[in-house]
Amino acid sequence: MNKQLFKAPQYCLITFATTSYALKAERILKAAEADFIMIPTLREISSSCGLSIKFLPEQLDEYAAELEKGQVPIESVYNVQKIGQRNSVEKLELQ
Repeated sequence: MNKQLFKAPQYCLITFATTSYALKAERILKAAEADFIMIPTLREISSSCGLSIKFLPEQLDEYAAELEKGQVPIESVYNVQKIGQRNSVEKLELQ
């Protein structure tokens, strides 16, 4: 696991409609040797599944393409910025 990612002040999250989609996404991204962390979905984001994938923003297009190729539907994508102890969350639109 990348320590830079673990403590990153800015990162992206992908959320999923179900836990099974989140686990399938984890398998696909591991197979692609992607640099990500599976984390509980942030409280600031209301989502039906409690798991999200955390990664650095510059990897968004690559990871979204891998998940699309693996037929894993993405519920939402968020840009998260840590400001002190709080998270500023912005929902992103995928191309």
